[in-house]
Amino acid sequence: MPVIKERKKSEVPASLQKVINYYCYSDEPSIRASAEKYGVAYSTLRGRLKGRVFREVGHHKMQVLTEYEENSIVRWCEWLDEWRHPAWMALVKSMAEAIVARQIKDYSWGNIG
Repeated sequence: MPVIKERKKSEVPASLQKVINYYCYSDEPSIRASAEKYGVAYSTLRGRLKGRVFREVGHHKMQVLTEYEENSIVRWCEWLDEWRHPAWMALVKSMAEAIVARQIKDYSWGNIG
């Protein structure tokens, strides 16, 4: 079994689109040959051709915090680290829970009753 080298996440969608275009418009379409030519995993290409979406897109609705909120927690942890105060897991978890609680509080439930 060949060794699969790790790719940067930003490169994956572009290279997959190239492989899909090559597969669709080549004279002899072969998923395995197309995947090997561009260095993409066969199972990944096969899944994309069958309509499977990227993990980030597929699980986007399951995210509790937005990317901005996650980045703000990261910046807060970095700030704590600069001040030589380690961010304990319980502290980070309580910060995330506070953000989620505020989201629920600010949510408009409409006219009930």
